[in-house]
Amino acid sequence: MTTTLAPPPVRHAGRVAMVALARAEARLVLRSPLLWGGMVLSLALCTAWGWTTMPTWESFAQDAGMSSLVLAGAVLLAGHLAASRDRRVGAESLDTVPTTATRRGIGLLALVPVAGAAGASVCLAGLLLMLPAWPVGQFDPWVLLVTVVVPATGAALGIVVGRWLPAAAVGPLTMIAVVVVLASLPVLSTGADSWVWHLFPVPSAPWETGVERPTGWHMVHLLAVLTAVIASLWWKHRRLIAVSVILAATVTSGIATNQQVRSTPAVIDLAMEHALTGPAVLACQVHGGVRYCALPHYAGWIPLWREAVEPVVRNLPAAAQRPTVRQLGNADDGTLLTPGASEIVTSTRWGRHGRWAEDSRTRMTVAYATAATGLVRRGPETFDYEASRCSGAGQHRTIVALWLLAQALPDGAQRLAAGGLTLGRVRHDPADAQAATALLTRPHDEVAAFLAAHWTQIMDPAGTALTPLGVTTKPPTIPTIDEPASGSSDQPRICR
Repeated sequence: MTTTLAPPPVRHAGRVAMVALARAEARLVLRSPLLWGGMVLSLALCTAWGWTTMPTWESFAQDAGMSSLVLAGAVLLAGHLAASRDRRVGAESLDTVPTTATRRGIGLLALVPVAGAAGASVCLAGLLLMLPAWPVGQFDPWVLLVTVVVPATGAALGIVVGRWLPAAAVGPLTMIAVVVVLASLPVLSTGADSWVWHLFPVPSAPWETGVERPTGWHMVHLLAVLTAVIASLWWKHRRLIAVSVILAATVTSGIATNQQVRSTPAVIDLAMEHALTGPAVLACQVHGGVRYCALPHYAGWIPLWREAVEPVVRNLPAAAQRPTVRQLGNADDGTLLTPGASEIVTSTRWGRHGRWAEDSRTRMTVAYATAATGLVRRGPETFDYEASRCSGAGQHRTIVALWLLAQALPDGAQRLAAGGLTLGRVRHDPADAQAATALLTRPHDEVAAFLAAHWTQIMDPAGTALTPLGVTTKPPTIPTIDEPASGSSDQPRICR
C-alpha cells in the first residue's frame, strides 16, 4: 500500500494570488502599445517644444510636464482596459482567482508605479536628447517630479473608472472629460493669486526670473490627488477607510493650494526686481577685454555670447570702448552696471539650432557693433522701442559699424553688397552701405590703422574723419536738443 502525502494548505493564498496578478498586469502593460505609443508621443512633444531655444530648467520642466499629460492620457486608457478586462464581453472571468475583488483592485495598482517610471524615463530621455546642450537656470526637483506623479495619477484614475464602469467606451470618455476640466482651469482662473490657477497639474513657469515658487506645496497637492484617486478604489468594499482617506487627502490638497496662493508674490516691484536680477547677483566674467554678466545659474551661456561679440571686438582699435554684455530678466529699470559706461542687454532666451541660433547671434552682433560705435546707448528710454530708434544716415561711425558688421557675420560682406545688412534700431542710407563696401575693398591693415589713429574723431556724430579713405557722405546737422517726436515712425530722430 502506497501512501501519498498531500501538500500542506497554502497560507495567505489570496495575497499570493494578488502578487501574481500584480506581476501579470505589470508585464501586460509593459507590452501595451498604449504605453509605448504614449511615451513616444510625449517624448516627441517635449523635444519639439524645446527644439528652437536653448534649454533652461524652467522651460524644460514646463515642456516635460505638459508632455506628461499626454502620457497620462495613454496610461489612463491602458489602466481602464486592464481593470475592465474580466468584465468585458468575451473576456475570461477572474472570479475563480483565489482572492477578493479588493485584492484584485490592489493588484491592478501595479500599473501606477509602471506609469510613474515611464514618465521618469521620458523626462530623462528628453534631457539626453538635448546633449551637448544642458539646461541652465535654477534646478527645482519638485517640478520635475510632476512628470512622475501625473502619469501615475492617470493610470490610477483609469483603474478606478475601469472597476466601476467597465464599458469599453468609458475609458476614452473619461479622458475627454479630464481634458475638458484641465483646459477650463486656466480659463476660470483670475490670475496668479487664484486657487484655480494652482490646481492645474503642471505649475506655470516663473513670471519673473529668480522668483521663489512654492513648487513643494504643489507636489503635496498632486500627491494628495493621487492618494484620493487610489482610495476611491475601496469605495464599495472598505467605504469607511475610503471616505477617511479621501477626506484627509482633500484637506491636505486644500492646505497645500492655500500655501501656494499665499507664497506666490502678487506684485514684483522694482526693489524686488533689483534684488533678483540687479548688479549684486550677476555672475561676471571678462574675456578679451569684454565683461559678460549673466543672471544666477546662466553663466553657461557666456560662450554663446562670446561667439557673437568677439568677431566685432577683433576689429576694434585699442582705444575703442568695449561695451559690457548684461543679461536681464523680465524688466529693466535702466540701471547701468557702471554709470556712464556702455552696455548691451540680452534676455533669458537664446536660439538653439539652425536659423534660430543664427538669429540670436546676429542680433547680439548687431547690437554690439552699434553700441561699440556709440550709435546706441542703453538707458531708461529703451523701455520704448520706437523712442530708442534713431537715424545714423551720413554719419561716419555708421559706416564703421557696417564695416565691422560685414566682417563679423559669416555672410556680412555679401549682405552689405546686396543692401540687406541692417543695424537693428539704427537706420542708414544706401550711400552708407556703398561707403562701407568701398572700405572693405581696401587692405584691412590700412583701414584698421586709420581707425586706431582717428577713433575719437570718428565717434563724433558730426565729424567727417573718414574723408582721407574716400568716404564722401556728409552727416546731417545734429540738433542740440531733441525735437519732439513727429508721430511718424519712418522718420526717427538722429543718433547722437
